[in-house]
Amino acid sequence: MSTPPETGTGTGTETGIGTGTGTETPPALPEAWMREVDLSLSLAPHLLLTGNVRDRHQVPVTGGRVRLLRVPEVLWEVCRARGYAALLVLDPLRGLYRLDTPQDPETEENRRIAALLDRYSGAEFDSDLLRELLVALHELYSGAEGLTVPVALVVPYAARTLPGDAVLRADRALFTAIEALGHAAPMVAMPGRPEHETFGLTLIWVCEQQDQLAPAFPVSGDSVRVIRLLRPNLELRTQLAARFIRSAFGAEARQEELESVAGATDGLTGRQVRTTVLTAATLPPGPTVFSDAARLVRVGITDDPWAGDTVRRRLAGAEKYLAHQVLGQPSAVGRTVDILTRAAVGMSGAQSSAARNRPRGVLFLAGPTGVGKTELARSVTKLLLGEEAQPVRFDMSEFRVDESRQRLIGAPPGYVGYDSGGELTNAVRAQPACVLLFDEIEKAHERILDLFLQILDEGRLTDSRGGTVYFSECFIIFTSNIGTQVSEEDKKNDPAASAHRAEELLKQFTDDPSGYFAHFRGAYEKFFDQDIGRPELRNRLGDNYVTLGFIDEQAAVEVLDRSLASVAARVRAVHKAELVVGADARDSLRDAAASNLGLGARGVLNLVESAVVNPLSRELFDTPRAEGARITLVDLFPEDDWRPVWS
Repeated sequence: MSTPPETGTGTGTETGIGTGTGTETPPALPEAWMREVDLSLSLAPHLLLTGNVRDRHQVPVTGGRVRLLRVPEVLWEVCRARGYAALLVLDPLRGLYRLDTPQDPETEENRRIAALLDRYSGAEFDSDLLRELLVALHELYSGAEGLTVPVALVVPYAARTLPGDAVLRADRALFTAIEALGHAAPMVAMPGRPEHETFGLTLIWVCEQQDQLAPAFPVSGDSVRVIRLLRPNLELRTQLAARFIRSAFGAEARQEELESVAGATDGLTGRQVRTTVLTAATLPPGPTVFSDAARLVRVGITDDPWAGDTVRRRLAGAEKYLAHQVLGQPSAVGRTVDILTRAAVGMSGAQSSAARNRPRGVLFLAGPTGVGKTELARSVTKLLLGEEAQPVRFDMSEFRVDESRQRLIGAPPGYVGYDSGGELTNAVRAQPACVLLFDEIEKAHERILDLFLQILDEGRLTDSRGGTVYFSECFIIFTSNIGTQVSEEDKKNDPAASAHRAEELLKQFTDDPSGYFAHFRGAYEKFFDQDIGRPELRNRLGDNYVTLGFIDEQAAVEVLDRSLASVAARVRAVHKAELVVGADARDSLRDAAASNLGLGARGVLNLVESAVVNPLSRELFDTPRAEGARITLVDLFPEDDWRPVWS
């Protein structure tokens, strides 16, 4: 392991990777984007840097040391090694300033660059003045006395410095000048290699996202080279960990500490790696101190919300609790408890080395309508977060078109709702430890489903404003009716086509449970592999697929009894009266519930509504009861829309 580098942000010879002569071999550049910039300086007059542009980056200096520098300072180190005379920075705080070396000789060229700096130093740039600066830079190379060494101008906040909408005349003139500079870039002899030419004037634009620039910016031309800065990889994070641990703890890092920091900070910037180590220094020591600190940096919570005694105590009785809430699904409940337990002890995806930041748990609940998929999701939420908690629910039938993805992650710049953010990203930011329910996932547009590739694999999502949202503390549940769908044409011809399809499946698989589960599993695989062509999404769901079966007659009767008890409780609370369902009426309801199991528990609830609630409402409206009165439903007859007999 190399010696931890020293912190520093200044300029001068000790920070350099070369002397500016272009003849010596500088230290190797550690990041790919730096090497691409080095190569691109002779390939394009415009460079557009996007991505991790606000971070500090490690740059090797003379003597084998490494310093952390901001992007403009890194660019100067690269440009200086290429023989550039100066790098000018258009900073919103400092105005126009120059990065150079104190030993630069007082040449005529340097005096002319200094004169230009004096003219624009402290100026507040608008479209007219920025265009004037660009023209003045170009004129430095005009005529027989023009500059013969390259110069670069960096605009670190291009999306803020350039106009957002090219509608004003001055704005149009500015963007035209930018495009023209790309086509008419002055050429000079390459420093150290006079037989080759390079661009005399290089413009370097910096912004987090390319689409933040105005549409008029000539990004599509061949004069612009786009370079993306990635967040630190494992090797760079390990180097940063060594540096920051030494600074924060006053001792060399042990190998296990380096691995812990580097692993826990996957996807974070270099600044966030530093924050993680400094935060860990304030926490009680322990084997999870760095992962706890990284959780705080990511989602704003230090303690593991899944490791508390309350959650463990509730999960100890999870099977009994869920079986009471979701009737007739012992197999699905048992499978769900296994997944919940795995999430609680932090073992979800433990078989994968890249699983550290993935969601805590994932469930894909499949089966026909009314069997308890949504109820199971609600029960899981209550089990994990408390009896009053509800999942953050998204009805995916509302996301049938590709454009509706904007509702989840936010509208792109320039569109209505950009400042509001997305419903999904906002919800996870507000409550990092939550249950997300995506109901009827098969009805969403397939391109919207692509969002889940990143969520399930990396545990994060970038919203329309470039912010990163982490899903590492979320439990995600998908529900689906895959295997029971009917075509839109069939629905037009038969409004009850879905119900008839469920009844057909019930008859087909009543005596063949294994065939039933094989049918739904096959439909699930066909949907992802063939219908939408996303086998990679099915692979990321892994073994978290759970099929719920049709409820049996016993479960239907229990649902009926609970529903009638709920109606009686409402009558007692609202009308201060007692509802009694007679034996004959109850038998009629039980026979009706048992004869229509294809619609599941929801069918039973619909039965109670039509046979009991509706006629009871008319009875109470026509003949109000006194407080303490007794209302008896003596019998029910299915003819004429459930004709009741009251006493």
